[in-house]
Amino acid sequence: MKRNVVKAIIAGTAIAVQCVAIGWLVWRYESIVRFGKEVRFRCEAYDPYDPHRGRYLRVRVRATCTNLLERVDGKSWEDTRNAQIFAKLEPATNGLWRVSAVADSLPADGGLWIKSGNATFEHSVSWSEKRTNETNEAFLSRRAKSPFVVRVPMPDQLFVNERLAPMAEEVLDKANSAKGKGAVAVYRVRGSDIVITDIEIDGKSVTALAREIPALR
Repeated sequence: MKRNVVKAIIAGTAIAVQCVAIGWLVWRYESIVRFGKEVRFRCEAYDPYDPHRGRYLRVRVRATCTNLLERVDGKSWEDTRNAQIFAKLEPATNGLWRVSAVADSLPADGGLWIKSGNATFEHSVSWSEKRTNETNEAFLSRRAKSPFVVRVPMPDQLFVNERLAPMAEEVLDKANSAKGKGAVAVYRVRGSDIVITDIEIDGKSVTALAREIPALR
């Protein structure tokens, strides 16, 4: 009898811990959405399917930066791979945003910084830029002297209503093939946390556009 009571207590505690964790994640997300700063990045978007997580829209943001601040530990960025970094976001001239600097710890400059994991680094001169009559040795030397480019990953999954997902995919397909403004990923930033809240096509929410499709048929 006592053993069953102990098992029940352990099971109840485990469930309670899970509920608290889920509740904290929901509260954290909602607080970022409600109080965070809105930023936008040009993106490529499509509609994959995950049998375990359902329908969602995936975006790919090409956020890169060559302004790598000096590391706190004094080491070079040379051997940095898949590192957690902090990226500074600033408005761009086209009404969107850009990554203006990268650091390995959170600077106290009052700017808008986000925490980003799995950043990748590479030299700004790529193999496709090798000159016709340039030797491999000369090219490698020139490439090694070029500044590093860091690719900053952004949140890339926006979950949508199962019913709207096929229409949202149709909207994204048209946007990808059109020569207009294309898709824009909408994010909210609070503290150093960033979440994706929407995808816009020419300034209009992709879910709103998806809802219009059945009415047009």
